[in-house]
Amino acid sequence: MSDIVTGQIVRVRSRQYLVQEVVSKPAKEQDTKVSLSCLEDDALGESLEVLWEGEIDAKIVGATSWDSIANRGFDNPRLFSAYLHTLRWNCVTSTDAKLFQAPYRAGIEVKAYQLEPLRKALLMPRVGLFIAEWH
Repeated sequence: MSDIVTGQIVRVRSRQYLVQEVVSKPAKEQDTKVSLSCLEDDALGESLEVLWEGEIDAKIVGATSWDSIANRGFDNPRLFSAYLHTLRWNCVTSTDAKLFQAPYRAGIEVKAYQLEPLRKALLMPRVGLFIAEWH
């Protein structure tokens, strides 16, 4: 029987996966069926089912690195939230040059006369633009 268990991180077919389910061998001569969920950015969450012993490069990722991360504990929720929002904002604005958004959405009232300078700025190759008013 394989020593793979649900919740482990494994490397299969040159990608990292999370083990979702392990189905034990029905018979001694058969392989262990393992359901996986991809952890790579370009295929995040994609499913894969493998026969563990039949995979050529399958290996369990060393638990020691994950243990050291887990021992630190969780980040402060407010700090993690700020980090997550920053990542989302950077990803959205860097993938679509015609899309603009404000980092802090609450309390923003867009004025029509602010949109023309913004439209012109978005057509430029590289620009930093800050439109703000205090009322």
